[in-house]
Formats: sequence, structure tokens, C-alpha cells
Amino acid sequence: MSQRLKSMITVSISVMGSRVLGLLRDALTAAFLGVSLASNAFIFAFMLPNLFRRMFGEGALTSAFVPVLSDHTKDGDDARAFRFVNQILLRLAVLTIGLTVLLCLGFYGADLVLLHLYGADNFAAKPIAEQWTLGARLSILMMPYMPIICLTAILGAVLNVRNRFAVPALSNVLLNIGIIAALLIGGLQMKLPKDELVFLLGVGVLVGGAMQLLTAMWALWREGWRPRLERGPVEGMDELKRLFIPGLWGAAILQINILVSRVLAFGLDDTATTTLNYANRLVELPMGIFAVAIATVIFPQMSLMAAAEDRDGLVESYGHGLRMTLALTAPAAVGLIVLSEPIIATLFQWGRFSAGDVSLTSPLLMILAGAMPLFAVSTFMTRGFHAFKDTKTPVKFAFLAFLINAGCGAALMIPLGAKGLALGNLLSSLAFAVCLGRGIVKKRPELAGIRLWKAAGKILLASIGMAAVALSLLTMIYMIMGPGKHAAFVSCGVIIPVGAGMYFAILVGLKFEDSAEILKLLKRFVKRG
Repeated sequence: MSQRLKSMITVSISVMGSRVLGLLRDALTAAFLGVSLASNAFIFAFMLPNLFRRMFGEGALTSAFVPVLSDHTKDGDDARAFRFVNQILLRLAVLTIGLTVLLCLGFYGADLVLLHLYGADNFAAKPIAEQWTLGARLSILMMPYMPIICLTAILGAVLNVRNRFAVPALSNVLLNIGIIAALLIGGLQMKLPKDELVFLLGVGVLVGGAMQLLTAMWALWREGWRPRLERGPVEGMDELKRLFIPGLWGAAILQINILVSRVLAFGLDDTATTTLNYANRLVELPMGIFAVAIATVIFPQMSLMAAAEDRDGLVESYGHGLRMTLALTAPAAVGLIVLSEPIIATLFQWGRFSAGDVSLTSPLLMILAGAMPLFAVSTFMTRGFHAFKDTKTPVKFAFLAFLINAGCGAALMIPLGAKGLALGNLLSSLAFAVCLGRGIVKKRPELAGIRLWKAAGKILLASIGMAAVALSLLTMIYMIMGPGKHAAFVSCGVIIPVGAGMYFAILVGLKFEDSAEILKLLKRFVKRG
């Protein structure tokens, strides 16, 4: 088995463990908080440090950092590479800690303004004001997670370049452990009310983040890295700045895109933030298991091939990664659309999360699932641009996607509520994927030879066959058992493996180019899982 496939399996299994634990965390959060002001406020406060993590830790900085670090690594000069890493870590620490202080001061001021305008005694009549106040206070508590997770992400990128994938992929397990422990202590043992439990959850986030950072430092320490205050110029810093600044604009646009959607949802009503979050979390599970794992493994390889000017290897890696991404996320999207209600009921309909909340979340999951393959291939194609050291072109397309998402979301949420925001996300994902696909082929015409359209046709036929089987089985189960929690359990337990088997059987029958490697990945995945 190739080293690339082994690495994908390692990352997939690690991320799956993290995402499954994340679903347990979300199920417990739903059970203890339900769909409420407290859950909305916690999701909003947790979103902000994660946005900066994606922008600095895993976004523009990582995309610019990995190709430059790969240039250092290919010569085998660890001392020079680690000097470069230390200078990046120092600059990132100063930047993120400064931003944390400024944002905390801003939220403190917002809290004072809301108290002055409404007064604590009048919040019952103004629940949105109470939601914003609680969100501001939780943000102050949780914002220190931002520098912690950004530094952790950079350390993880260094480990990935050195072909050490397990620790970075397992990082979120530690965060989930911290939050789950807080939920069990505060919700189950202490039986705290919702507005107090969310603050204990914030503490759980900080404890989990500290464990993430310390674990990443320990893993890189074993590779020979030592944290030092490096002085003097380090080769590669100028190139990093050249790649980082335009990439930062692109990452900022993407994160502002997410922020606008979440702020619109936060101000819409007392259900939109939570229901959109749970729908999005279910979409992130297959994204993390497959799409992120593929991009994580292939991006450093593409960067190394670009540095070595291996044109054929670069094209092969790019085409293989794009076909694998689409082949693994398309059936997941179809499954989430067909089984949206049974899946939500099985995972989240506990405690304070009611059948009515399931009905609110289900259509949002169907819409966001439709956007998942588009977002997955967009993520991979963006990494392709970055491997070619082009961080400017994706910025233009990201800005267009931002305009479509913000405009359509704001217009559609008036008649459609949260579904309008989800539709805006779908339309912007489609536009972004189309622009990136056309742009990267224009930049590197040889990439037109990756046979994507032929592969996409086979994936579409297999997905249609899977959907037909899944819908037939779902109808049969509901006719026999009637609607309810037991039928949801049975539907998920029966239809998911049968549908997946049908999909991959059709792919093999159609002689899909990467079907042999997909089957190897799944066999090893099941064996090691």
C-alpha cells in the first residue's frame, strides 16, 4: 500500500474519532441546552475564535507557510526549518494575543451598552438583547482560545510536512474531551441552569485548548524542535509575506462570509443559530473524515512536487485528490439529504431537543448537504492554487462568493428564515467551485487532462442509484414501523451501510478510475476502526 494511502487512512480514522466524539459533544449539548438563548450564545462565542483559527492557523498563514517550509525541508536542514518555525510562532502569538485583548475590550463595551439601553430587568421583554449580552460575556471568556488554537494549528502544519499526521488529526479529540467533561459535571452532576452551564462550557473549551497546544508541542519536540526566540533574518520570510498577504484577504473574505451568515442568524430569532449549527456539524463529519483528510495529505505533497518542479507528479496528485474528494463526499451528501430527519432524531433528539427542533433542523441539513461536495472540491482546488504559490486568484473568487452569500442570504432570510441563509450558502458554494475550476485550468492547462467530467458522470450515476435504494428502504421502514425514534434508529442502522455498499458497487461496475484505491482505503478504514 502506498504511503499516501496509509497517511489518508491515518488522518481519516483520527478525524473520524474526533468528529464522532464531536457528535457526542453536540448530542449532550443539545440534551442539556436544547434550542435556546443559551445555546445560541455559546455557539456564537465559540464561532469567533474558530473563525480566526481558520483565517490564521489553518487558512492563509498555513497555506503560505507550508510551501515555504517545504522548501526548507526538502534540503534536510532541520535547524534552519525550525528557526523559521519559531519566528512564525512568535509573530503569530503577538498578533493573536493583541487581537484577543482588543476583541475582549470590544465585547465588554457592547455588554455595558446593552445594559445601559435595556437594563437586566427588561431582558425578558427583549430576548434578542439578552442573547447578545450573554454572547458578549461568553466571548470575553472564550476568546483566549483563539491564540491557543492558532498556534496549535501551525504546529500541526509543521508535523504534517514532516509526515506526522496522527497528532494534528487527533487534536480536536482533546477539545471535545474538555467540553464533554464540562457538560457532564455541570449538567449531569451539578444540574446547573442553562445560563450558568454555558460558562462552564467556556472553561471546558479553554482546558481542551490547553491540552491541544501542549500535545502538539510535545509531538514536535520529539521531532527535534525547541521553542526559542530567534534573532536575525531567516530565509523564506520575504516569500512567506508575499504569499500570506493576498492569501489573508482571501481567508478574511471567506471567514467574513461565515461571520455574516452567523450574525444574521444570531439576530434573526432564538432558533436559527442553533439549528444551523447542528445541521452544519453533521455536514462537517464526512468533510473531516474524507475531504479534509485528502487535502491534508496531498497538499504538502503537491507543495513538495511544485518545489521540485515535478510537473507530472503534480498533475497526478491534483487529479487524484480531486476525484477522491468528489467520490467520497457526493454519496455522503446524498445520504444526509435522504436521511436528514432520521439522522437528526437519532443523534440529537434527547432531553431538551424536541421532535419540533428536529423538524426545524432537517430542511437546513438538506440544503447544506447539497453544498458539501461543492465546498469540499473548492477547498481542495484552493489548496491547488496555493501549491502553485498563487494566493491572489482565489481571493477574487472568494470575494464574489461573499457577495452572493451575503446578498442572497439577507434577501432570502426575510421570506424563508434560516432556510434562506442556508440557500445563500449553497449558491455561493456553487459559484466559488465553478470559478475555481475554470481558473485553475486556465492557469495550468495540463490539469484539464485529469478526466474529472468523466469521473463526475460515474459518481452521479452511482449517487442516483444509491438514492433510489435509500428512499425505497426508508419508505418501507416507515410504512412498517410508523414515524418515531425507533424507526429513525432502524433507518440509520439499515440504510447507511446498504446505501454505501450499493454506491461503491456501482462505481466498481462503472470502472471508476480510483475505485480500487477507495476500496483499499475503506477496507483498511474498517479494519483499523
